[in-house]
Amino acid sequence: MKDHWKDRVHPNLDHIMSLFARPELGAFITGHLILESVLVQLIELKLTDKDRINLFDLSFPSKVNMAKSRGLIDDEMGEFLIAVNTIRNRLAHRLGEKIDFEMMYSLAKIAHTGGVDFSDDTIHSDKSKSEEWYGVGGIIQELFQNAAQDLSFIMEQHGGEFQFA
Repeated sequence: MKDHWKDRVHPNLDHIMSLFARPELGAFITGHLILESVLVQLIELKLTDKDRINLFDLSFPSKVNMAKSRGLIDDEMGEFLIAVNTIRNRLAHRLGEKIDFEMMYSLAKIAHTGGVDFSDDTIHSDKSKSEEWYGVGGIIQELFQNAAQDLSFIMEQHGGEFQFA
């Protein structure tokens, strides 16, 4: 019989309560929710009366694919959003999973390739300075703040209302 709990922490009350003391976890999950909200609003711009889709019933990857197929985001931005979702799934389904610098630095590089505009390229181009200047929390903040803003700019280009003014 397969052990589904291999390499996972069995949840108990102390462990679950300890999750509230992890600000990076809360920031990452919140950032994912914000990106998903903006993505839904972006897709809604291209829905017609013939579309009988409840976007809230779709998985995150399905939303990303729908945005790509409707020409709202390019493949690289889609790859970044899927990478964010992959990490979110690991965090959600492995309660002991830690968010480390290596994970966030790699995601910042994918974000840059995906078109996320950072105010300072150091965050994705110089590993040692990125760790010193930003650390895990700083990368999470910059990454989600800038990605949400960039998606809002895309929304504005397609006739939507800019969300983060």
